[in-house]
Parts: sequence; structure tokens; C-alpha cells
Amino acid sequence: MADSDGGPSFLARLILVLLGLAFLGAAWVWHQKDTDPNAARLVERVSGGRVHGGAASP
Repeated sequence: MADSDGGPSFLARLILVLLGLAFLGAAWVWHQKDTDPNAARLVERVSGGRVHGGAASP
């Protein structure tokens, strides 16, 4: 099958899938930060301490 069939290349699709998985992983860790101390430390370290509350505290 030729690459000129249209649509993204294999590398572009792979990058999009990896970005999607990274986003879902980050969202899952953010959701777990209120119940898991390890997730809370990770979120605080990555965000530079700018976390003020979470899903459980509006």
C-alpha cells in the first residue's frame, strides 16, 4: 500500500497514540492525588507546588 493514500503516517499515528496515553495517565494521577500520597507528591512536584485543592475540594 502506498504512502500517498492519504491519512497520517505510521509515525504520526504512533506519536498521537503515545500523547493520548500520556494525557490519560496524567488525568488518572490527577484524579488519584486526593487518595494516594504518592500521586499527590508527584502532582505537587510536577506542578511546582501550585496545586490548590482537587476534585474533592471545590
